[in-house]
Amino acid sequence: MELILLLRKDWIGMSKKVLTPKGRKSIPPELMQFGKHLVYAEGTKTEPNYINEIKSLIANKYNCRPNEIQIVIANENNSRNTVGLVQFMIEDVTKRAKNEKINHVWVMFDRDDFPKDNFDNAIKKIESLNNSENQNEDSFHYNTKDLISYHACYSNECFELWLILHFEYLSSQLTRQQYYDKLGDYLKQTYDKTTDDVLGLILKNGGSIDNAIKYAKKLVETNQTSNPSTAMYLFAEYFKPYMK
Repeated sequence: MELILLLRKDWIGMSKKVLTPKGRKSIPPELMQFGKHLVYAEGTKTEPNYINEIKSLIANKYNCRPNEIQIVIANENNSRNTVGLVQFMIEDVTKRAKNEKINHVWVMFDRDDFPKDNFDNAIKKIESLNNSENQNEDSFHYNTKDLISYHACYSNECFELWLILHFEYLSSQLTRQQYYDKLGDYLKQTYDKTTDDVLGLILKNGGSIDNAIKYAKKLVETNQTSNPSTAMYLFAEYFKPYMK
């Protein structure tokens, strides 16, 4: 498992015990592990590209290979609904956990055209996997069998809502094309699912992950899982200290 350099001042808002440097200032800080994370993505382009950019930010900052974050494309042939995606994740994690130490599982999916019951049931199923009443060192509940914390990183209506929130608080329901058009205005270029370096473009044009986290939390507080809402902030907030 790769290790990551993490200065004490960058470790804010988490409950892990941070190891501080010993001796003179010339001695480098202790190495810190953030565990192995599996990201199950419904989409084959936008979500994986965004996650890969976060991985690159971490790698560039700490000069390490961030291969603790592994993306699993769970719906390459668009053959599963949201409940099917969750079942695929459970079966895949069960097989992997026999030989791998996994700390967190993040499941990313959109409401899109799936029936609302399927969408809601998928969220409930993922959250129910954290059956421990206790919390781990990351302050998350977890599954008592495999000790993994499971996270439902849904977006209602679609992932592009999360991208818009990097720029503005958006509480109105939009069509997918309206999201695309609004993003194109912010990014100063045409946006679609194949747009590369979307996080880089967002940051270049004045968007911020801090905004997205703050606005997404506000939406969830107001709308819960209804449209518009997104729990992508869970993933971003966890890795934010590593991107400072």
